[in-house]
Amino acid sequence: MILVCGGTGLLGSRIVEHLLDAGREVRALVRPETDADTLRAAGVAIARGDLRGPTGLRAALTGVDTVVTSANAVTRILDGDKDLTIADVDLAGNLDLIRAASDAGVRRFVFVSATGLGRGLERMTPLTEAKWHAEEALRATAMEVVIVRSDMFMEVWLEPLTGIDAEKGKAVVYGRGQTPHRYVSADDLAALCATLAVQASPPRLLEVGGPEALTRNQVVAAYAAAAGKQLRVRHVPRGVLDVGSRALWNAKPALASMLGLALFNDTHPSITDDAPLRAAGIEPRTASDYIQAAVSVQ
Repeated sequence: MILVCGGTGLLGSRIVEHLLDAGREVRALVRPETDADTLRAAGVAIARGDLRGPTGLRAALTGVDTVVTSANAVTRILDGDKDLTIADVDLAGNLDLIRAASDAGVRRFVFVSATGLGRGLERMTPLTEAKWHAEEALRATAMEVVIVRSDMFMEVWLEPLTGIDAEKGKAVVYGRGQTPHRYVSADDLAALCATLAVQASPPRLLEVGGPEALTRNQVVAAYAAAAGKQLRVRHVPRGVLDVGSRALWNAKPALASMLGLALFNDTHPSITDDAPLRAAGIEPRTASDYIQAAVSVQ
């Protein structure tokens, strides 16, 4: 039995699909108020619970061999969910999950993290600080730990959520926009996580990116070319990102995390590549293809 935490989210829902396609037995930890009919209809066992509730976690982990978690609070907070906090979910919740999994005798734990940890990112945002503490807690257990540090998701950083909206003809560039990154498709990363959940001897740490290195300025240019029009570009200076992320750390940690991530990504070139994806037999999607497809549906 494989327990997927975050099974209704951007990444977790895709992980569930890949595991089901591979014929694996899957259980999803789903919050009590979340609709799970689609998962149930697909053959997924539903465990009602919450990362913020240790009692529910113990029940969800009964008979589980492997845990895969991509759960996080940021996107839901930015979408207006006032009931979630990074401190409750990404920090305390993950630590509770790790303890409960270890106590339940879980053999393998696959944890989706962020590239840049260990290079200073862990000190720059509430989200990545929480992920760093989770990584440390995992390494202290006897479980077989697989940490997947991902570069920026296409579905987040190439979308209106983070300031690129070709339909409305506008784009936001964070900092100088001259630092290349290897944007990765959520579906490709999900396929990798599903493989790592069942692989005989997976690596303990992977840094994963997509096949194409693009700067933010190149991303904006690619959107403009695909849309056939110039985009109005607004620049957010590095100093504003720095001050904003620090000032909002306690009051609005999700927004502070996005600003801090944008600053880190503008000042630190990617160290990822697509080798882990290709080694798993995954032909990774390029950011250029994603941009072209995004414009064609608008």
